[in-house]
Amino acid sequence: MNTDLQRLVERHSLTLYRLAFSYCGNRPDAEDAVQETFVKFLSVRKTFESDEHLLNWLMLVTANNCRDLLRSSWRRKRQDLDAAQETPAPERDMDTSLTVRQAIDALPPKDRGIVYLYYYEDYSVKRIAAALGMSETAVRSRLDRARKRLKRDLGGEQE
Repeated sequence: MNTDLQRLVERHSLTLYRLAFSYCGNRPDAEDAVQETFVKFLSVRKTFESDEHLLNWLMLVTANNCRDLLRSSWRRKRQDLDAAQETPAPERDMDTSLTVRQAIDALPPKDRGIVYLYYYEDYSVKRIAAALGMSETAVRSRLDRARKRLKRDLGGEQE
């Protein structure tokens, strides 16, 4: 592997993995999505304006890979053995209670990814929108919907 690619993988793979894990909910699928992202990066002949532009592109490709994986007929037909695996790295790394993590995992994948980027990666709504190819209004709407569901699921005050 050339040194530029190696540095790129070292710099961004954990962020991309965590994003993919927030969508997929398991380690093997998240690893596959990230690996596919770097394969696509090698095959595309695209110039990037800045490191942020490159990271946004990598995040968009990762999110799209996860969506494709979640829609695949193979995934819908397989039997889930993920519960037998060890605790995934993002759960060990993130300082959240098991109850909150379970509530976040229960969100739809589209909302989980946005919640992860906003709260764990500390991205702004504008940056999430740019990274995922969405409008800022759509990001805000999904964040609002996710917050309401988390509040309900975690027993927060009723509005």
